[in-house]
Amino acid sequence: MLTLKSQEFAILTSSERVLDFLSDTKNYGLLLPANQTSDFQCTPTQFSFKAAGQVNLALEKQTVEPQLLHFKGLQSNPFAFDLYVHFQHQEGQTTGHIEIKADLNMMLKMLIEKPLQKLLTEMAANLAVQLA
Repeated sequence: MLTLKSQEFAILTSSERVLDFLSDTKNYGLLLPANQTSDFQCTPTQFSFKAAGQVNLALEKQTVEPQLLHFKGLQSNPFAFDLYVHFQHQEGQTTGHIEIKADLNMMLKMLIEKPLQKLLTEMAANLAVQLA
């Protein structure tokens, strides 16, 4: 199991605002890096996109809690993975990170570990920009 985490984000806003923003699947289109993804689509419970111009990835909302959002990759994906957004409110700001847990064979891990890490880093940075 591969676990990747973004850098910690810190946003000068309430955790309720972060939760409201992240609970709406259409907002993930604002978080995904435009230069690495395309064909973003969403419904109220799912979103999908093409990563690196090659791989279609689709996620479905599983859990929405006051400090955690969980999306599960659909079976149509080329590998099994889950996306988590962890956050908490402290001292006038909301901090947290975005995490992917993926079930990958060694070959796939070598191919996609760095692009996935870059994706998480950019998503966290874009979240901070969107809610600043």
